[in-house]
Amino acid sequence: MKKIYLAILFFAMIIPLQAQSKKELKEQKAKENYAKTKELVNSKNFVFEADWASTQKGRRINLTTNPNFLKVQGDQVIADMPYFGVAQSAIGYSGDAGIKFETAPEKYSVDFNDGKYKITVKFDARNKSENFNTVLTIFKNGNASLSISSNSRNHISYDGKVKPLID
Repeated sequence: MKKIYLAILFFAMIIPLQAQSKKELKEQKAKENYAKTKELVNSKNFVFEADWASTQKGRRINLTTNPNFLKVQGDQVIADMPYFGVAQSAIGYSGDAGIKFETAPEKYSVDFNDGKYKITVKFDARNKSENFNTVLTIFKNGNASLSISSNSRNHISYDGKVKPLID
C-alpha cells in the first residue's frame, strides 16, 4: 500500500512539471516568432498576401487562386488587391475594379503591442482617383488582417500572411 501511495505521489508531482514546461516552451516559441515578425516589419521589406476577403456585408471570398499583394518596400507601398463590394462613385474606374496603388505612404506608423504579441501598421495611400486608409494587423505567427477604407468604396478586409519580400 505504501508503494502505491509513493507511486501516485511521484506521478502527481511530475505531471504538473511537464505541463508547466510545455506552457513555458509555448510561451518561448511565441516570443521568438514575435521577435522575428517585429524584425521583419522594422525592415520595411515585407509582403502581405491574402487568402480570404470579407466584404462589409459579411460575404467571405476565398482568394487562394486569386493573386494579390500589399508590399511595403522601403518608403514605397504597392498594392494589387481584388475588390468585392459597392463603389459610391464610378470616377476613375476603368474595367478593373481592384484596389491598386503604388506610392509613398502618408502617416505611416507602426505600433508594437508586446504584451499581446501584435503589430499594427497604419498608413494612408492614394492613386489617381482614390484615397485609402489602410490598417495591417500582424500577429506573432505571421498571420495578418488587412483593412482598407476608401473615399469612394465600401470598407473591405482581408485575412492572410505576412512574409519577407523576395525580389
